[in-house]
Amino acid sequence: MSQKPASSTQRLEPPDAAAIDAVFRARGIPMTRQRRQVWEFFASGSFAATVAEATEGLRDAGIGQATVYRTVTLLTDLGLLVRVQDRHGEIGFTAPPIGHSHPLVCGSCRRVVRFDGEGDLTALEARLAEETGFAIYGHHLEVYGLCAECRDATAGRKPQETP
Repeated sequence: MSQKPASSTQRLEPPDAAAIDAVFRARGIPMTRQRRQVWEFFASGSFAATVAEATEGLRDAGIGQATVYRTVTLLTDLGLLVRVQDRHGEIGFTAPPIGHSHPLVCGSCRRVVRFDGEGDLTALEARLAEETGFAIYGHHLEVYGLCAECRDATAGRKPQETP
């Protein structure tokens, strides 16, 4: 049985708690119970969640909106959450694996599938560097579309009902 190529669209798992703790320790930032619970909220799902959804989901844990906002900002600054946008402009966040990956985001339901994109993007960067003379040191890529469930749900609608 052959293995999948390096560039794959399988769900890449977010980092475990020990890896997150290491990121916080390396920066000298305390990992509080509230920070861990906010990160776990975003890391536990396969959909990008909004700050409002996280606030609602964490309400019973005694975590308020201000704490969620501050923690989302911190986690985003640390690279532990990434911001994605659906086709209606709503902003959500998802927890990527530590290392290099890109989100494939459903523009309707905000389902997120992570992929590494290494083979093709590495070749593209090399070609761009050669063609433009740039010394390329990185990139940011988000891919948007409709997941199979949303595409199937939309296929049965009349043209005037399409979102």
